[in-house]
Amino acid sequence: MSKAGVLLWRHIFESGDAKRIAQQHPDVSMLEFVKDLPYDSDGDQGHLFDIYRRKDGSKDDPVMINIHGGGLFASYKEVNAHFNYAIAKMGYTVVSLSYRRVPETDLWHQVSDIMKALRHIKAHAEELGITLKKLYLSGDSAGALLAFFALSLNKNEKLQREFGILGADLDIKAAALISIMLETQRKDILFSLNSVVCSKEDKGKAYEKYLRKPSLMLQEGKLPPIVQFTSVEDMIRADSLEFNKLLERYGNTHELHDYAKGKERQLVHVFSVMYPDYPESIEVYNTMDAFFKKYEGE
Repeated sequence: MSKAGVLLWRHIFESGDAKRIAQQHPDVSMLEFVKDLPYDSDGDQGHLFDIYRRKDGSKDDPVMINIHGGGLFASYKEVNAHFNYAIAKMGYTVVSLSYRRVPETDLWHQVSDIMKALRHIKAHAEELGITLKKLYLSGDSAGALLAFFALSLNKNEKLQREFGILGADLDIKAAALISIMLETQRKDILFSLNSVVCSKEDKGKAYEKYLRKPSLMLQEGKLPPIVQFTSVEDMIRADSLEFNKLLERYGNTHELHDYAKGKERQLVHVFSVMYPDYPESIEVYNTMDAFFKKYEGE
């Protein structure tokens, strides 16, 4: 599909999200926010991040870094605001990242953006009023894919050399991946990505194979403990199931929570991010919290 086609999909995605978000009115009276902080000085909207925390919180609260979805081509951090509200209310300081989007950029640069953001957060933690002793990572859909890249590169010097991207050397205790978009060469509704995730500059590079088939990174070393969430009504559920098999194959600590068809409501792709008030979404948050706490001392 052409770049124009990808931009059309962006319009469709973002219009639907805007309509849904406008109908939701969460109580945020217990929270405080710092928005649009830059992790790069170029002024690009994709290089900003937000911080959410409870007003009665402290700098020692656990930190969850969140990477939003959108098929790699749609939305910025604001699309996950209501999800981040819910997690912040539980006592986490949430750091919500934006990144540049395809087709204006490509996947290598998106991975570079995320790693630059992680390095910035580590370098400026004190002035941001956070500590990173209990640090977790989360992402949904394409954001879960970028979180997988971040987990893979964070401390892996071989992958860092092959990508030409510095790691962050963060002590990420665990990660939560919601409805991961595992692969980039697709035969489903996201097929339009196939021709735009890589650029001419990527051809023949050592990292190209990982851009075209990210699951290959699992062969390069173990990841922190991962909890996954999907549902029978998730349009790309097969990706989560495949990732679960691969995590098992390569000896990674993991859990998969695969929701059955909803009885009173559809449990669609990333339902726990889009509809924070669903009882099933609250269950996801509690499961995530318990998983994180299980590994906070690791």
